[in-house]
Amino acid sequence: MNGFSDIELQMMVDELKKVMPLQLQLVGHASKLIVAYYQEYKKNPDVEPADVVPLAVKSGMNQMGLN
Repeated sequence: MNGFSDIELQMMVDELKKVMPLQLQLVGHASKLIVAYYQEYKKNPDVEPADVVPLAVKSGMNQMGLN
């Protein structure tokens, strides 16, 4: 990669290996929450069909504190 030494690259790879399992868990939890919001917004006649996905994602991320 541009401007990084082999040692710096290896340090980045090692750090990613540490955090990836936690990020994968977070993705799993977030997707379940977003699906639940999606299903509720899909049933709601007051929500436009084009707004269902964006609202579900925004609501899920807000609830997880990732806004």
